[in-house]
Amino acid sequence: MSLDSLLFVLSIHALALISPGPDFAVVTRLSIVSGRQTGLWAAAGVASAIGVYVLICALGLSLVLAALPGLSRLLAIVGALYLGWLGVQCLRSRGALPEAQAAQAGGRAFVTGFLTNLLNPKAMLYFGSILSQVLTPELGHTETALIGVLLVGESLLWFGLVASLFSSPQVLNWLRHRMVWFERCIGAVLLALAAKLASSALR
Repeated sequence: MSLDSLLFVLSIHALALISPGPDFAVVTRLSIVSGRQTGLWAAAGVASAIGVYVLICALGLSLVLAALPGLSRLLAIVGALYLGWLGVQCLRSRGALPEAQAAQAGGRAFVTGFLTNLLNPKAMLYFGSILSQVLTPELGHTETALIGVLLVGESLLWFGLVASLFSSPQVLNWLRHRMVWFERCIGAVLLALAAKLASSALR
C-alpha cells in the first residue's frame, strides 16, 4: 500500500467525518444537553461502529473483489458518484444543523452513537465503495490493521473534539451562523475528490 493511497483514504474519511450528518447531530446534541462525558460516550460508539465496518470490509469485500475483478472498478465508480452526491448536497445546504435524538447517558449514549453509524445506509455505501478500494486481497494483516486503527482513531479524535467543543452552547451558536460557508467548502473538495476517483476508475 502506497503512502498516497493511504493519505487519499484518510483525507476522504476526514471530509466524511466533518460533513454534518446523523453522527455529528447525535454527538453534538448529547454534548450540549447532557455534557461532555455523554458526548464522548457517543463519540466512542460512532468510532466503534466504524471499526466494525472496517472489519467487515477486510474480511468480506476483499474476497469478493478477488473473485470479481470488475467489481472493484464498479465500486470505485459508485464511490465517485456517492462523493459527488455528497458534494452537491453540501453545496445546496442552507447551513442548518440536523436535529438529533433526546439526551441519553453513559452506556446508552455509546449504543446510540454505535447504532446511528452502523444503521446508516450512507455509511454502508461509503465503506463498501471507498474503503474496499484500499483493503485489497494483496494487503497483509499488518497493513489492514494499520488502516483500521487509523480510521477508528481519526473518527474518535474528530467526534471527541466535537463533544468537547460543543459542550459549550456558545460554540454551537457561533458555528450555526457560518455553517453554510463551511458546507460549501466541503462540497467543493468532495466534488474534486469524486472527479479524481472517477478518473482513476475509468483508466
